[in-house]
Order: sequence, then C-alpha cells, then structure tokens
Amino acid sequence: MIAKLGVNSIMKWLLLSVWILLFIGGVANYTGSCLHYTVFSFVFLAMLISGLYRQVSYGYLFLVAMLWLGFWLKLTVHLLIDYPFGEPIGFFDRTPVAWDNVLLSASVGSVGVILARFLYHFYKQPSSILAQNSTFAVPSWYVNERCWIWAGLIFLCIFVATINVLFGIQQSGLVSNTILLWPLNAVIYLLLASGFSFCVATLLWWDIALGRKVSKVVYFVLLEAFSSTISILSRGTYIFHVIPQMFALYKNKELVFGWSRKNIILMTIVFVMLFAISNPIVNMMRAYLYSNNTQEITFADSGISLGAFMKFSVDRWIGLEGVMAVSMYPLKGSDLFIEAMTEHGGVGKSTIYQEVCQAHYRFMNMSKFQFASVPGAIAFLYFTGNLWAVAVGMIFLVFVLLLSESLIFRFTGNPLLSALWGGVTANAVAQMGIAPRGLLFYFFELICGVMAIYFVQSEFFSKFLQRFFVFVNLKSQIK
Repeated sequence: MIAKLGVNSIMKWLLLSVWILLFIGGVANYTGSCLHYTVFSFVFLAMLISGLYRQVSYGYLFLVAMLWLGFWLKLTVHLLIDYPFGEPIGFFDRTPVAWDNVLLSASVGSVGVILARFLYHFYKQPSSILAQNSTFAVPSWYVNERCWIWAGLIFLCIFVATINVLFGIQQSGLVSNTILLWPLNAVIYLLLASGFSFCVATLLWWDIALGRKVSKVVYFVLLEAFSSTISILSRGTYIFHVIPQMFALYKNKELVFGWSRKNIILMTIVFVMLFAISNPIVNMMRAYLYSNNTQEITFADSGISLGAFMKFSVDRWIGLEGVMAVSMYPLKGSDLFIEAMTEHGGVGKSTIYQEVCQAHYRFMNMSKFQFASVPGAIAFLYFTGNLWAVAVGMIFLVFVLLLSESLIFRFTGNPLLSALWGGVTANAVAQMGIAPRGLLFYFFELICGVMAIYFVQSEFFSKFLQRFFVFVNLKSQIK
C-alpha cells in the first residue's frame, strides 16, 4: 500500500493531516469569530499552495513560506500554547473584535500576494527555477584562472569578515565603531550581507556549466555563510546564504555532475555542524557587545525552555505582531504612511514604528545600539488604515519581486543567483517597514553588483581581457 501511494503522496497527506489538527486546535481556542479564523486559515493555505504548486520563482516560494510562518503558524501556535509574543504589540487589547480586525487585515494582504502571482502568470515570464547549461557560455578567461579566482574570493571573504569584527565596521544592532571613507562602510556590509554569497554562487554555477565536479567547491558556500554570519552578528545570515543555493542545486540536480547521495549526506552533516557552531559564537559575541543593553536577550541567556525554543523558532518570523500593533494605533492614515515611507533612519533616531508598537528599543542607548522592531509589509501598508491600500500594495510589491527575479535570471542565466536574489527580496518584503529609503539604496547596490556579474561573464569583457593582455605582452617585448 505504501509503495503504491508513493513517498511524496504520503508526505502530502501527512502534512495535510498535521495542518487539519492545528486548524482544529486553533479554531477551538480562538476568541473571535470562527468565520474570521477559518477564512484566514484557508486564505493563507491557498497562498502557501500557490508558491509550492508549479513553482516559477524562488522569491515567491520563500515569501509565501515566510508569511505563512509569520502569520498563520505563529497565531495557531500561540492559540495552542499560551506564551508572550516575541515582538511588542503596542496598544493591542486582545478583544475578540481586535483579533478579527487583525485576521481580516492579514487575509487581505495574503489575497494581494495570490493576485500578484495570478497576474504574473498572464505576463508569461519564464520560470527562474530551472536552467540549461547548454545555453550558458562560461567566460573563457575563467577556465584558465579558475583556481586563482576561487582562492582569491575565499581569501577576500575571510579577510573582510575578520577586519569587520576587529574594527566593528558593520555589525547587527550596533552603531559603527569605525567610519571609513564613503561608501566603504556600506560596501563592506553589502559584501558580507549578500555580495560574497552572490560571487560564490556565480563561480559555482560556472563550474556546473563547465561540467566539473562541484562536490568539493560547494563547501565554499558554507564557509562564506559561516564567516559572514559571525562577522555581522546575524544568526539568520547563515540560513539565508545557504538554503537558497542548496535548494537551487536540488532543483537543478540533473545538471550537477558527480553529485551522489553520499555527498548530500556529508554536506548536510557539515551544514548542521557549522550552524551549531556559529550560533553559540554569535550569541557569546552578542552577549559581550550588547552587555549594556539589558533588553537584548540571546538564546543562551534565556535557557532551554519551551518558551525560549518557540521564541527563536516560530516567533522569529515577522508578521502577526506588526499587524496587531498597527491595527490598534489611533493615528493611521495617509499622512502616517507617507511619513513612515520617507523617514530617514540614522544614529540616535527611533523609527516611527517603534512608537506605534511601543517597543522597548525607544529607551536604549541609541548612540551605541541600533535595534528596532519590524512591522512587515502588510502592517506597513496598513499604516494607511485602508485595506484596499494593503491589497494593492502587496500586489505591487510581490509583482516587483517576481519580475525582478525574472530579470536577474535573464541577465545572468544562473538559477543559484536567482535563488539568492529571491531570498533577499522575499526577506525585504517580509520585514519591510524600517526606513524604506535605506532599503532602496541597498537594492541599488545589489543591482549594481548583478550588473557587474553580467558584465564580467559577457563576451565583450572576455575580448577586452584578451586584447589587454596582448597589448601588455607587446609592450613588454618592445621594452
């Protein structure tokens, strides 16, 4: 019977059964209207399925997973296990009417996500999930200098990560201890946050397109992620650098030469080991550097308990608390939205949302720390107080996410790079709300980086290098 059904079918029915059990438990404990919770549950389930079924974009898949975790799963777990929310919720009074309003707002945002996917289908852009190496031309100069390029990139990753730690140039939650010439601080953060992972993905894809065995160089993905996550004190960086590339490799496994089940098992073991090592290191560094900020609590400080585990697993995903806080804020409107949209974050400033959610971060030493609670895109759009604005805004943001990844894939032909871009854009939408102007500059830098990759792998650049070296050789012979 099991063989007849197949492993995939069994897993689908098992997951559906778990969802049904969670739904029954959630609806039984929900204090508001059962209809609101039911609609909320099925809308978010439909959104999740829209990302899993006929996948066309890594970013869309990552985004719907993040939103589902940050809204439906988080709420349901809190209904089943009564423990405090991980993020501040402002003036939210937990009345049944207030809960219904939160679920209605979240459902409208989720519908906007689904509609964006539906509209993108009619735009008829090719999927960025799968690629054919036969259509991709590896730069001729890379073949001869491959070992030196890999060695140089890994050395640069470790060097920049070390320098960043030693001089405190850009680290999560901290004001920079060292201010370099503009825009070097931003460039260093860009390299550690995304740039080096983009470079590794580019070289890895070139090796795959050449038909080389990547069972060894693939570990550089883990090494880059490990060094970057420790350097910028961000536990999530390791996950967001590794998972998109590993998922893209899995989806394109037919193009990966010499990859076996043994390689996958070993890679998984090393991935888990480095993750298990990086977390305590980051926690210890945070405990030392954040010692004057008593509100910043690490997993190590919290102890091993059910509440601590939930806080650093389920509650890490952004979404529900933001809508809870914004829904009860009395000054919602277009003026608040425009002010939040145009605000410029900086040292010593508390963002608008910190007042909305009544975050304890308002009272920290802002000359040293830069912590902030994050609303997420749905909550940020609900600053307007208009559900139509939430729906239209989510349609726009998600459509841009889908279109941008399609363009990245078209320019680079690299599914690994598309997956990383999708992870960055999905995370940006899921956590949107803190000084969007700064986010625009960050994406401008990323786009410049992608265009640089497009340029260096172009035939024009290869010919330019050939002519340059011919010129250098002729000049040396003349001398």
